[in-house]
Amino acid sequence: SKKTVRSGSSVLDNEVAADGGSGAVVVDGGIVEAEEKFEAFDAVVCAADVPGAKKVLPEEFRRYPIFDNIYALDCVPIATVQLRFDGWVTELQDVARLKDATSGDFSDGKAPGIDNLLYSADVEFSCFADLALTSPGEYYKEGEGSLMQCVMDARAFNRSNDQIAKDCEAQIKQLFPSAKDLKVTWSNVVKLGQSLYREKPGQDKLRPSQATPIHNFFMAGSYTYQDYIDSMEGATKSGIMVADEIINRADAIKFDNLQRRRHALEEVSGDYSAKKKAEEQLAVAA
Repeated sequence: SKKTVRSGSSVLDNEVAADGGSGAVVVDGGIVEAEEKFEAFDAVVCAADVPGAKKVLPEEFRRYPIFDNIYALDCVPIATVQLRFDGWVTELQDVARLKDATSGDFSDGKAPGIDNLLYSADVEFSCFADLALTSPGEYYKEGEGSLMQCVMDARAFNRSNDQIAKDCEAQIKQLFPSAKDLKVTWSNVVKLGQSLYREKPGQDKLRPSQATPIHNFFMAGSYTYQDYIDSMEGATKSGIMVADEIINRADAIKFDNLQRRRHALEEVSGDYSAKKKAEEQLAVAA
């Protein structure tokens, strides 16, 4: 049978119905922003960050602890900083190569420095990387050096963008003193008032699983419970896991849909046109 997957649309509203036979809550569908009309779905995935999930979850879902716990996750402000240098910041062995950004084409990712995601507890950004090294296809520019991306924490958020960029540069050079003579050729700062949930003791128990007590409703996002922290890797992992959960529940979802359509058919049995439409829906579901 034909399966349709809708993505890239924001569900602005949700209609929740009690399943005719069991009284269980199911999600019928939602208002799709692109067409501004209600659409019915067999299964719904809420793929969002914590603020987004809080915005779209129906209030009646909070009767379940798995959803109510999401509202206890506290999000922190961050400032993501990108600084382009005229050399290779993380090169620690060869000063000549560190200062040489113009003598070759490093689009193959073989530029000098550390090709990895890095962490530090000694500066205002715990996580950073040289994107020109880790993702050269998107971020390497011929004739230029490192593109350092650093996620500054809440301590920096209220400063001006210019000050944040200067502070980030100083802290990078604190971690890599050999790069002290390199110059910043370009900078960009993006602030996000509500970002990742605050990493503190007791938060893991608040993170929802991808499968929920509502049989046809699922959660995805880096904050949901999986092997990684709230991160891009965690978001990807949650997407893989939610796909597995939908497959695991496919038969139950199909059965629920049949039951709901049968119930609809019983309710409209006295109305010929509505009855015929319900019969057509039942035939499609089967």
